[in-house]
Amino acid sequence: MNSCLVLINPNRTPHQIHKLKKLLRSNHPVEILETASREAFLKGVSDFCKSPLKHLLVWGGDGTAHDAINVLMEHSVGKEKSIGFLRGGSGNGIQDSYEVPFFLRSQIKAYFESIQKGYTVEVDLLQIENGTRKEYGQLMGIGFDVRLLQRRNSRKHSSNGQVKAGFWNYFLSGVLTFLTEPLRDGRIYQLDFEEGKYALRGTRINAETPFTRLHLASDAPMIELGTRPYYGRLFKVCPDVVCNRGFLEAYLFNFQTKWDVVRDINYLWNGWHHRINRRFARQEKPIIQRFEVKRGWITSEEPFPYHIDGELRLCDQQSVPPPLPGMESFSTRQGYTLRIEIVPKVLNFLVPGVFYRKFHPFDQEAILIP
Repeated sequence: MNSCLVLINPNRTPHQIHKLKKLLRSNHPVEILETASREAFLKGVSDFCKSPLKHLLVWGGDGTAHDAINVLMEHSVGKEKSIGFLRGGSGNGIQDSYEVPFFLRSQIKAYFESIQKGYTVEVDLLQIENGTRKEYGQLMGIGFDVRLLQRRNSRKHSSNGQVKAGFWNYFLSGVLTFLTEPLRDGRIYQLDFEEGKYALRGTRINAETPFTRLHLASDAPMIELGTRPYYGRLFKVCPDVVCNRGFLEAYLFNFQTKWDVVRDINYLWNGWHHRINRRFARQEKPIIQRFEVKRGWITSEEPFPYHIDGELRLCDQQSVPPPLPGMESFSTRQGYTLRIEIVPKVLNFLVPGVFYRKFHPFDQEAILIP
């Protein structure tokens, strides 16, 4: 553990931070840095990148993880260093995706074992380009979840003006958004996917249709693209992803009515899309569509909000996606465009043994020839 830095992002649970530091100092010789602001946290990650330390553990939620990942990418640390994530947020979707234990003592024990035994996994990232701005993450989306985040961020403490933290504010914001706003945001998104396939996972049959280029117009209430399955608190929004497959997965949630959402909320939360699709197909309704692709473009006629790892952004840069096949001689579909591309196996994530062993089933019993 003397090659590890534990970097603590400021939050509203000082008793948990006190417990974390006490457990670390009583059991492991580790360097601990508690930051007082986001700027100090970013500097702490930057200093780690320049240091001889090999492992970084960050305490925080999905936003903290997102910030740390982007600083690591900015410094191009590649496979030389690794990063792990302790549960310090209200959502912890990235921690859920890599099977980080729930109890603090168990988290420390798991990561101590991982550092000792070298339990790291090379993971893919999404590269999202908004005009000239470039950002990295493992999950991005547009539609209903963005409006939920906007409402959550509007709910602030009267005393200090800060956004109310915690899962209950997120949950209440979701309920209010669902009850008071339409299911769709009124936009038609033009989607272009390259080098991939449409892939249906069903209850009785699976279906795949490969393509070099696919263009779709979609008014789906929610569209998610990811390289990790979980979002928020155990919401399995991208259930079929593999963190280092070399493809990003896109899901179009084509719910037609709010009643459909209410009726299938348990299936939706647990990622049981095949059960939802079975009923929708029988009723001749649009199903939840899933794609595995190398890159894609999302275009709208007007600026649109989106999220990366739960952090709100605005696509406000006009650009032109590549022309459709057979239409190369003239420009079409000008508008506001995001470009999303997979960056394969670009960072080392420090992961618990229970996750690592699922990706290395033959370490003790066979010789694996790549």
